[in-house]
Amino acid sequence: MIVNYELNPPKILPNKYFDHSRLYSDIETVKKKILLIEKYVNGIHLTDSVLGVSRVSSITMTSNIKKFVNTVKISCSVRTRDRNFTSMYQVVTDSILLEIDSLLILLGDESVDGPKNNNPLRPSQFVSESNKNGFTKHIKMNLSFPNKIKNYNLINQKIAARPYAFVTQSIQSLNELGTIVDFVKPFNIKVIACIMLPSEKNKRSANAIGLDWKEYEKEPIDFINHAGKLADEVLLTSPNHFSLAENILKTLRS
Repeated sequence: MIVNYELNPPKILPNKYFDHSRLYSDIETVKKKILLIEKYVNGIHLTDSVLGVSRVSSITMTSNIKKFVNTVKISCSVRTRDRNFTSMYQVVTDSILLEIDSLLILLGDESVDGPKNNNPLRPSQFVSESNKNGFTKHIKMNLSFPNKIKNYNLINQKIAARPYAFVTQSIQSLNELGTIVDFVKPFNIKVIACIMLPSEKNKRSANAIGLDWKEYEKEPIDFINHAGKLADEVLLTSPNHFSLAENILKTLRS
């Protein structure tokens, strides 16, 4: 089973004020987490300003990580809401030069710090153009996918863009994951199942995205193993409970 783990880069304005020394300290904290789990994962995924809160760029964070660890693949989220084609091409080129394994191209939530973008670049549009321009010969480009299929028109647009893989929103049902895998399989697009680890500390994050983890709350290891058999890869996330993630990763590899 291919298991990846998601980490958030540090916030830029944690107290509405830029603190240079604290930023470096927070970056070191992320590095230490990677050192604790690197032998238990196949890859690390770095997010891009989740919920519209400004954080260190996932690409910049990668450049820091690669200076001290190069044993795992690194993938990054990239928000199109904040960028146009020019800046996106810069990000992709930087990613190729850094030998990042893959990019998850997503719209992203509205920024909490600045004006709204009423006409953002669509992720599917950018992945489609990247295929035409040859970027995807050098780096994998993925798109996000809902944790259950509702809007088939939206899904067909994503499929038409021809991403390397779909990264699901946090799944809550193996049946729903199976439906996604069966639907996508004929198009030769991989499925990466995202799973948020159930914990009281993670409950606020789960509530923010409307996640109900009752199907796997009592037996998360079994749920992850079954998801790993259905999907091509698993992406675990535990935004506020790293020690739980560390223990579960060790158990999965034991």
